[in-house]
Amino acid sequence: MYRKWILLMLSVLLLVACWDERLYKNASVVTLVGVEGRVGEYKGYYAYPNSAQQTEIIMADGISPRNVRNNADLKVEQTLDLSELSTILVSDQTIKEPLYDILDIYFRDPHNPISIKIAITDGGVQPFINLTKDLSGSAGGYYQRFIESTEENTYFPKLDLQTVGSMLFEQTIDIALPYIKLSEDEKHAVAAGLALFSGQTFTGTVLTPDQSLMMLLLMNQSSKQARMSYMWKHDGKEMPITANVIHVKRKWTVNEELRRITMDYQIDMEIEEFAQNHLYKDAIFKEVQQMFQDRVQAEFEEVLHILQHQKSDTLGIGRHIRAYHPNMFQENWHEEFASLQLVPTVQVNIIRTGVLR
Repeated sequence: MYRKWILLMLSVLLLVACWDERLYKNASVVTLVGVEGRVGEYKGYYAYPNSAQQTEIIMADGISPRNVRNNADLKVEQTLDLSELSTILVSDQTIKEPLYDILDIYFRDPHNPISIKIAITDGGVQPFINLTKDLSGSAGGYYQRFIESTEENTYFPKLDLQTVGSMLFEQTIDIALPYIKLSEDEKHAVAAGLALFSGQTFTGTVLTPDQSLMMLLLMNQSSKQARMSYMWKHDGKEMPITANVIHVKRKWTVNEELRRITMDYQIDMEIEEFAQNHLYKDAIFKEVQQMFQDRVQAEFEEVLHILQHQKSDTLGIGRHIRAYHPNMFQENWHEEFASLQLVPTVQVNIIRTGVLR
């Protein structure tokens, strides 16, 4: 009797998890998707490896993203499978309409991963898709690695399909998505900055990479590296100097009556490049530290001005106000955000110089 029970339990275990088995040999596993056009005139591009392990690209059009997907299935010998999808590219012309209209089908399919990266392209997506034709690895993996490496250098925020989807329906914070363009020889993708959104719609404004770094510091989201380089003038000469951000400490103080937010930042840095190499001298050390402080202060003010002008609250100030100062929060938060007094103050401390002092 005991042996029968053991055999029964083993049989049950062998049957578990077989009901939803999906064989990749019966599907074209798509790793990269590109979307362009507008409602009624969408185009979609699907990149997947063929039997020779080369990247195959299928293009289809339709009145909606789902219709495009259905029409693409008519052009392949095996049904498209997006369970390994890693990157979605969307044309900057397409996101003049609500972004969720494009992403909706990826949320509804439970087989789609939620860690998908999303990037906006300068112009149509086809040239960016075609870049992956000669790659030996995954087409989507190329852009995923490209985006993740740029995140580590504090030029792109760490976002994926799940976080973008939740933020699109929240009034108190806006998204900024990676914006990429082609290199001059059109053989490489280049990180061109961040596309600013107000709600679900692209504002038409793209922060430069340097402005993107400053915005992420304002958000207190510095990553493994956050380098900034300036030309330093001393004794009538100019020389480059580069510093890396080690730590950022942020404190926001809200004055409800004046509708003013004082944004205090203490930034610890280390010097990574300075050919003059006289930082052991107090006078030069203080002058360099003050130069970085003045530059960061000015760039913080510039980025905040852009964000308010575009009504793009990427910093999540609305979240802070609604949580700690609910009397100050307005339902039409984007208009309220644009009219606030945002006063940044920066204190830079160089704590490592790379030389003996």
